[in-house]
Amino acid sequence: MGYLNLDTLEKIMWFLVLYIIFLVIMTIFLKIAIGLFKKSEKKEFGKIFVTSFIITIVYLIVFLFLSGWLAWIIVLVVAWILISVRHKTGFVAAIVITVIAFVLFIVITFLIGLLLGITLIVLFP
Repeated sequence: MGYLNLDTLEKIMWFLVLYIIFLVIMTIFLKIAIGLFKKSEKKEFGKIFVTSFIITIVYLIVFLFLSGWLAWIIVLVVAWILISVRHKTGFVAAIVITVIAFVLFIVITFLIGLLLGITLIVLFP
């Protein structure tokens, strides 16, 4: 497993650009999924962006110290708690929101890949 080599300013800037792009994409899919729940609050893009940012920071911290299934379980549970608390959806609704966001991501990525004629994700190795 390789590690990021951020030894030059150019590499750091490219990493930050890609990270911001990832955050925006993650926020778009979370916004769509959260928007499907009428009871949820704070549906603004900025509020959901902050939620996405916090989730990625938790992901970073957990995977610095742990790996494997335990790390994934911790990250998912914390993400569900964050979504349910910040957007007042409830824990089960937060689980459904993450599943919907992930499925939307897979479907749209697959469709874009079909339109472009390239493989963007491999569903089954």
